[in-house]
Amino acid sequence: MKKHKALYLILIVVILVISTLAILLTGCFKKNITENVTIENANLVFSKIAENLLDSTVTVTCNLSSGGTSGGSGVVITSDGYVITNYHVVQNAINGRATVAFTDKENPDITTRYTAKILEEKNDGSKYSKMDLAILKIDSNQTFIPAQIKSEAVKWGEYGIIVGNPKQLGSLCAHAMVSNPKRTMSHNIESTYNQAKEVKLTTEFIMLDAPVNPGNSGGGFFDSNGKLAGIVTLRQYDKNDKNEYVTFGIAYAIPAESIVGYVKRYGITM
Repeated sequence: MKKHKALYLILIVVILVISTLAILLTGCFKKNITENVTIENANLVFSKIAENLLDSTVTVTCNLSSGGTSGGSGVVITSDGYVITNYHVVQNAINGRATVAFTDKENPDITTRYTAKILEEKNDGSKYSKMDLAILKIDSNQTFIPAQIKSEAVKWGEYGIIVGNPKQLGSLCAHAMVSNPKRTMSHNIESTYNQAKEVKLTTEFIMLDAPVNPGNSGGGFFDSNGKLAGIVTLRQYDKNDKNEYVTFGIAYAIPAESIVGYVKRYGITM
Protein backbone atom coordinates (compact mmCIF):
# COMPACT_ATOMS: atom_id res chain seq x y z
CA MET A 1 0.00 0.00 0.00
CA LYS A 2 2.81 2.36 0.94
CA LYS A 3 4.60 1.47 -2.31
CA HIS A 4 1.56 2.38 -4.41
CA LYS A 5 1.12 5.65 -2.48
CA ALA A 6 4.76 6.58 -3.10
CA LEU A 7 4.43 5.84 -6.81
CA TYR A 8 1.26 7.94 -6.92
CA LEU A 9 3.04 10.91 -5.33
CA ILE A 10 5.98 10.55 -7.72
CA LEU A 11 3.57 10.51 -10.67
CA ILE A 12 1.89 13.71 -9.46
CA VAL A 13 5.28 15.44 -9.08
CA VAL A 14 6.33 14.36 -12.59
CA ILE A 15 3.07 15.66 -14.06
CA LEU A 16 3.50 19.00 -12.26
CA VAL A 17 7.09 19.36 -13.49
CA ILE A 18 6.13 18.55 -17.07
CA SER A 19 3.20 20.97 -16.93
CA THR A 20 5.38 23.76 -15.55
CA LEU A 21 8.04 23.21 -18.21
CA ALA A 22 5.38 23.22 -20.92
CA ILE A 23 3.99 26.54 -19.69
CA LEU A 24 7.44 28.13 -19.46
CA LEU A 25 8.52 26.87 -22.86
CA THR A 26 5.25 27.97 -24.46
CA GLY A 27 5.61 31.43 -22.92
CA CYS A 28 9.18 31.80 -24.16
CA PHE A 29 8.19 30.57 -27.60
CA LYS A 30 5.33 33.06 -27.86
CA LYS A 31 7.54 35.90 -26.63
CA ASN A 32 10.18 35.15 -29.25
CA ILE A 33 7.58 34.95 -31.99
CA THR A 34 6.12 38.31 -30.94
CA GLU A 35 9.51 39.99 -30.85
CA ASN A 36 10.51 38.60 -34.22
CA VAL A 37 7.27 39.64 -35.87
CA THR A 38 7.60 43.18 -34.48
CA ILE A 39 11.17 43.57 -35.70
CA GLU A 40 10.49 42.06 -39.11
CA ASN A 41 7.35 44.07 -39.72
CA ALA A 42 8.67 47.44 -38.53
CA ASN A 43 10.13 48.26 -41.93
CA LEU A 44 6.92 47.20 -43.68
CA VAL A 45 4.87 49.45 -41.40
CA PHE A 46 6.91 52.59 -42.18
CA SER A 47 7.09 51.71 -45.85
CA LYS A 48 3.29 51.56 -46.07
CA ILE A 49 2.91 54.81 -44.13
CA ALA A 50 5.35 56.64 -46.41
CA GLU A 51 3.56 55.37 -49.50
CA ASN A 52 0.17 56.54 -48.23
CA LEU A 53 1.48 59.95 -47.20
CA LEU A 54 2.49 60.83 -50.75
CA ASP A 55 -1.21 61.46 -51.42
CA SER A 56 -1.27 64.08 -48.64
CA THR A 57 2.03 65.88 -49.23
CA VAL A 58 3.09 68.32 -51.92
CA THR A 59 6.12 70.18 -53.19
CA VAL A 60 5.65 73.96 -53.25
CA THR A 61 7.26 76.33 -55.77
CA CYS A 62 6.91 80.12 -55.97
CA ASN A 63 8.08 82.79 -58.40
CA LEU A 64 9.52 85.55 -56.25
CA SER A 65 8.96 89.29 -56.46
CA SER A 66 12.71 89.71 -56.02
CA GLY A 67 13.41 87.42 -58.99
CA GLY A 68 14.10 83.70 -59.08
CA THR A 69 12.09 81.00 -57.37
CA SER A 70 11.76 79.43 -53.94
CA GLY A 71 10.72 75.93 -53.05
CA GLY A 72 9.57 73.91 -50.12
CA SER A 73 6.95 71.44 -49.05
CA GLY A 74 3.39 71.34 -47.75
CA VAL A 75 0.77 69.05 -46.23
CA VAL A 76 -2.86 68.74 -47.38
CA ILE A 77 -5.13 69.35 -44.38
CA THR A 78 -8.63 69.25 -45.91
CA SER A 79 -10.35 67.27 -48.65
CA ASP A 80 -11.19 70.47 -50.56
CA GLY A 81 -7.54 71.38 -50.99
CA TYR A 82 -6.23 73.52 -48.14
CA VAL A 83 -2.49 73.07 -47.59
CA ILE A 84 -0.33 74.07 -44.61
CA THR A 85 3.29 75.13 -45.14
CA ASN A 86 5.90 77.49 -43.71
CA TYR A 87 5.50 81.20 -44.28
CA HIS A 88 9.14 81.58 -45.28
CA VAL A 89 8.52 79.20 -48.21
CA VAL A 90 5.96 81.54 -49.81
CA GLN A 91 6.65 84.93 -48.22
CA ASN A 92 7.73 86.74 -51.39
CA ALA A 93 5.60 84.96 -53.98
CA ILE A 94 4.40 87.05 -56.90
CA ASN A 95 0.66 87.85 -56.75
CA GLY A 96 0.24 85.61 -53.73
CA ARG A 97 0.32 82.47 -55.86
CA ALA A 98 2.24 79.20 -55.70
CA THR A 99 2.43 75.90 -57.55
CA VAL A 100 1.89 72.65 -55.67
CA ALA A 101 2.75 69.23 -57.06
CA PHE A 102 1.79 65.70 -56.04
CA THR A 103 4.23 62.88 -56.75
CA ASP A 104 3.06 59.75 -58.55
CA LYS A 105 3.79 56.77 -56.30
CA GLU A 106 4.35 54.37 -59.20
CA ASN A 107 6.56 56.76 -61.17
CA PRO A 108 8.17 59.42 -58.94
CA ASP A 109 9.38 61.38 -61.97
CA ILE A 110 5.75 62.20 -62.80
CA THR A 111 3.91 64.91 -60.86
CA THR A 112 0.43 66.39 -60.95
CA ARG A 113 0.58 70.17 -60.63
CA TYR A 114 -1.94 72.76 -59.47
CA THR A 115 -1.86 76.47 -58.87
CA ALA A 116 -2.74 77.64 -55.38
CA LYS A 117 -3.68 80.89 -53.66
CA ILE A 118 -1.75 81.96 -50.57
CA LEU A 119 -4.30 83.03 -47.96
CA GLU A 120 -3.79 86.48 -46.48
CA GLU A 121 -2.46 86.35 -42.94
CA LYS A 122 -4.97 87.06 -40.16
CA ASN A 123 -3.18 89.67 -38.08
CA ASP A 124 -5.34 89.16 -35.00
CA GLY A 125 -2.61 89.93 -32.49
CA SER A 126 -2.39 86.32 -31.30
CA LYS A 127 0.84 84.33 -31.14
CA TYR A 128 -0.33 82.39 -34.19
CA SER A 129 -0.11 85.44 -36.43
CA LYS A 130 3.64 85.52 -35.80
CA MET A 131 4.26 81.83 -36.42
CA ASP A 132 6.19 80.70 -39.47
CA LEU A 133 3.07 79.19 -41.04
CA ALA A 134 0.90 79.90 -44.07
CA ILE A 135 -2.13 78.32 -45.74
CA LEU A 136 -2.61 77.68 -49.44
CA LYS A 137 -5.84 76.84 -51.28
CA ILE A 138 -5.49 74.65 -54.35
CA ASP A 139 -7.37 75.93 -57.41
CA SER A 140 -9.39 72.79 -58.05
CA ASN A 141 -12.76 71.24 -57.26
CA GLN A 142 -11.12 67.85 -56.97
CA THR A 143 -11.31 65.89 -53.71
CA PHE A 144 -7.93 65.45 -52.02
CA ILE A 145 -6.69 63.15 -49.28
CA PRO A 146 -5.86 65.14 -46.13
CA ALA A 147 -3.37 64.08 -43.50
CA GLN A 148 -4.79 63.18 -40.11
CA ILE A 149 -3.66 65.37 -37.24
CA LYS A 150 -2.00 63.82 -34.19
CA SER A 151 -3.99 64.73 -31.08
CA GLU A 152 -1.52 63.37 -28.54
CA ALA A 153 1.73 65.11 -27.68
CA VAL A 154 4.87 63.44 -29.01
CA LYS A 155 7.18 61.67 -26.57
CA TRP A 156 10.92 61.44 -26.02
CA GLY A 157 12.40 58.97 -28.51
CA GLU A 158 9.20 58.61 -30.53
CA TYR A 159 9.97 57.47 -34.03
CA GLY A 160 8.41 58.70 -37.27
CA ILE A 161 9.19 59.98 -40.76
CA ILE A 162 9.45 63.31 -42.55
CA VAL A 163 8.30 63.90 -46.11
CA GLY A 164 9.56 66.92 -48.01
CA ASN A 165 11.27 68.39 -51.06
CA PRO A 166 14.95 68.73 -50.05
CA LYS A 167 17.17 70.56 -52.56
CA GLN A 168 14.25 70.59 -55.02
CA LEU A 169 14.63 66.85 -55.64
CA GLY A 170 10.92 66.10 -55.34
CA SER A 171 9.05 64.27 -52.59
CA LEU A 172 11.49 62.31 -50.45
CA CYS A 173 10.99 60.60 -47.10
CA ALA A 174 13.49 60.18 -44.27
CA HIS A 175 13.67 58.82 -40.74
CA ALA A 176 13.05 61.11 -37.76
CA MET A 177 13.18 60.58 -34.02
CA VAL A 178 11.97 63.00 -31.35
CA SER A 179 15.09 64.25 -29.58
CA ASN A 180 13.15 66.68 -27.40
CA PRO A 181 9.34 66.97 -27.49
CA LYS A 182 9.24 70.54 -26.11
CA ARG A 183 12.16 72.79 -26.94
CA THR A 184 11.38 76.44 -26.24
CA MET A 185 13.30 78.72 -28.59
CA SER A 186 13.12 82.02 -30.43
CA HIS A 187 12.34 81.96 -34.14
CA ASN A 188 12.72 85.11 -36.21
CA ILE A 189 12.61 85.92 -39.90
CA GLU A 190 14.41 89.23 -40.23
CA SER A 191 13.89 90.11 -43.90
CA THR A 192 10.53 90.14 -45.65
CA TYR A 193 10.24 92.16 -48.83
CA ASN A 194 6.47 92.57 -48.78
CA GLN A 195 6.10 92.68 -44.98
CA ALA A 196 2.99 90.51 -45.14
CA LYS A 197 3.66 89.37 -41.58
CA GLU A 198 6.31 89.47 -38.90
CA VAL A 199 7.70 86.14 -37.74
CA LYS A 200 9.21 86.91 -34.37
CA LEU A 201 8.28 84.93 -31.27
CA THR A 202 9.48 82.47 -28.66
CA THR A 203 7.54 79.23 -28.74
CA GLU A 204 7.80 75.45 -28.40
CA PHE A 205 9.22 73.26 -31.13
CA ILE A 206 9.63 69.52 -31.52
CA MET A 207 13.33 68.79 -31.78
CA LEU A 208 14.14 66.02 -34.27
CA ASP A 209 17.07 63.82 -35.15
CA ALA A 210 16.43 64.16 -38.88
CA PRO A 211 18.36 64.93 -42.10
CA VAL A 212 16.64 68.23 -42.90
CA ASN A 213 17.81 70.34 -45.85
CA PRO A 214 16.55 73.45 -47.68
CA GLY A 215 13.27 72.42 -49.30
CA ASN A 216 12.11 70.29 -46.36
CA SER A 217 10.52 73.41 -44.87
CA GLY A 218 6.75 73.13 -44.70
CA GLY A 219 6.78 69.35 -44.96
CA GLY A 220 5.31 67.05 -42.35
CA PHE A 221 6.74 65.10 -39.47
CA PHE A 222 4.47 62.07 -39.15
CA ASP A 223 4.27 59.53 -36.34
CA SER A 224 4.32 55.74 -36.72
CA ASN A 225 0.57 55.78 -37.43
CA GLY A 226 0.97 58.27 -40.26
CA LYS A 227 -0.55 61.17 -38.30
CA LEU A 228 0.74 64.71 -38.71
CA ALA A 229 2.73 65.54 -35.56
CA GLY A 230 4.46 68.69 -36.77
CA ILE A 231 5.58 70.91 -39.65
CA VAL A 232 9.32 70.78 -40.32
CA THR A 233 10.53 74.37 -40.18
CA LEU A 234 14.30 74.75 -39.74
CA ARG A 235 17.56 73.05 -38.85
CA GLN A 236 20.33 73.98 -36.46
CA TYR A 237 22.82 76.68 -37.45
CA ASP A 238 25.57 78.34 -35.45
CA LYS A 239 25.03 81.46 -37.57
CA ASN A 240 21.35 81.38 -38.37
CA ASP A 241 21.28 84.81 -40.01
CA LYS A 242 23.92 83.74 -42.54
CA ASN A 243 22.82 80.13 -42.97
CA GLU A 244 26.32 78.98 -42.02
CA TYR A 245 27.87 76.22 -39.92
CA VAL A 246 25.06 73.71 -40.17
CA THR A 247 24.69 71.07 -37.46
CA PHE A 248 23.24 68.06 -39.26
CA GLY A 249 20.77 65.81 -37.47
CA ILE A 250 19.21 68.58 -35.40
CA ALA A 251 15.96 69.94 -36.81
CA TYR A 252 12.84 71.66 -35.49
CA ALA A 253 9.14 71.20 -36.23
CA ILE A 254 6.13 73.29 -35.23
CA PRO A 255 3.94 70.90 -33.18
CA ALA A 256 0.46 69.75 -34.19
CA GLU A 257 -1.17 71.71 -31.36
CA SER A 258 0.12 74.98 -32.84
CA ILE A 259 -0.93 73.92 -36.35
CA VAL A 260 -4.51 73.33 -35.17
CA GLY A 261 -4.59 76.69 -33.37
CA TYR A 262 -3.28 78.47 -36.44
CA VAL A 263 -5.75 76.85 -38.84
CA LYS A 264 -8.81 77.36 -36.62
CA ARG A 265 -8.49 81.14 -37.03
CA TYR A 266 -9.46 80.71 -40.69
CA GLY A 267 -12.58 78.70 -39.91
CA ILE A 268 -10.99 75.62 -41.43
CA THR A 269 -11.79 72.26 -39.85
CA MET A 270 -9.03 69.68 -40.08
